[in-house]
Amino acid sequence: MTLTQRPLGISPDGLARWLVRVGFRDAAGRPTALIGGGDIAFTPSRGSAQWQTRARFDAPAAIVTTALDGPLTVAVRAAVGVRLAPVHAATDTRAWHVPRIVAAALGPHEVQIGWFPLARAPFLIWRGAGNGRRALAVLTPPCSTFRDDSVQPGRSYRYDVAIVDRTALRLHVDVPREPAHGRLSDLAGKAMWLSFSPDSRDPDAYTTLDPAAIVARATRAGVSAIELRTTYGEFREITPGARPTIDALLDAAAAARIAVVAWTVPRRALFDDLQAEVEAARHRTPGGHGFAALAPDLERGEYFLGDGPAGYAALAAYPARLRAALGPHYPLLATVEDPYFERLTVRDYPYPAIAAAVDALQPMAYWRMLSAQTVGPAAVRASVQASYAALRQLAGRALPIDVGAQTRADGPGGAPPPGEVSAAVAEARALGALGITFYDWSGTSAAQWHALASTPWLVTRRTRAAAR
Repeated sequence: MTLTQRPLGISPDGLARWLVRVGFRDAAGRPTALIGGGDIAFTPSRGSAQWQTRARFDAPAAIVTTALDGPLTVAVRAAVGVRLAPVHAATDTRAWHVPRIVAAALGPHEVQIGWFPLARAPFLIWRGAGNGRRALAVLTPPCSTFRDDSVQPGRSYRYDVAIVDRTALRLHVDVPREPAHGRLSDLAGKAMWLSFSPDSRDPDAYTTLDPAAIVARATRAGVSAIELRTTYGEFREITPGARPTIDALLDAAAAARIAVVAWTVPRRALFDDLQAEVEAARHRTPGGHGFAALAPDLERGEYFLGDGPAGYAALAAYPARLRAALGPHYPLLATVEDPYFERLTVRDYPYPAIAAAVDALQPMAYWRMLSAQTVGPAAVRASVQASYAALRQLAGRALPIDVGAQTRADGPGGAPPPGEVSAAVAEARALGALGITFYDWSGTSAAQWHALASTPWLVTRRTRAAAR
């Protein structure tokens, strides 16, 4: 096992970011790829390390972040068929030749300024020039970042930052315009999650997607919306290689009047992660088509926003940060853990905080994944009803609910048969839900597609009210 490393610079959160990338050589010393499997752990001497999807850096890697200046090491341990001896990488942030005060627009409604290391004395940030120059904020240490949420979309701003014992710096930031978007009502009805791999070597690579065939199948089944995965943490899945296929899908869906939602997977409530989602919201094809809404997948665990108090805080903060950056009008549909099937309360999961920042909620009511007892159409209808009621009670305010359901054979019960798929659609419609979205496209059988096509989503007065 070998390591390469390089500084990624200072983020607008005021954190030093360091990339550590893992490579492997065979017995003859030749570079060899690690295709899959194995376990690789990154342990930094301070700060935190977050592993990255291998598609991002074409190898196992982690980004180490720290708010403290000075020496930094990371130990990398791997068990990849055999257990390898730990390998260490080292750096010293004091020797990095990178800007130490940075500013960037997070979206059309927020600019974030970060400095590294932490300021130790009070200081001012000014904005503007000439007679329009004014003191924007007095910062009290210890602190490393400031958010200016008083900016206007499409404007340019000048900031002056003078921290004690550091060279004063002038920063210029261009704030993007408001992104175009659809309406929440565009998502009403039946929908499907669609994931793919940005790595052309994977069996579910974007190169296997046929936009025309996807839209044709969705049309036959009466699917009104597709949730397409676009980010994983700060990794943008709309890569240069994948973009032509994604753009063709967006254009074809628009022609068929099928909404496409940017399904995103947050991992940290930090600038680079949030910026990836805002960029997805702003994405447009050469023909001018984009996403109708954003659907952040807000989950606990190592693969998502984390566990314990820190994970809870990140879950609560993330949609509020996204709302602040995008403004009040961009549709946000939060995919949340199901309170009924997972027996969750507000102590376990911040339902009210999430609901306060979004336009609709989408519980992952995966009955065969989460319950061994929910079998048969009648049981599915009862469970969907219970999930819907529990989420309405915990949200703390009235919001449209889009039921998340399953077609994939995940969980002890395997794949739901067609009768259960139809029952879930019928119950969501009867409850007055905004719609129902199934996980996921590649796991849906021909019989399940037929069940979807045979169970229409009739727009009633109740569903119209939910869409509003």
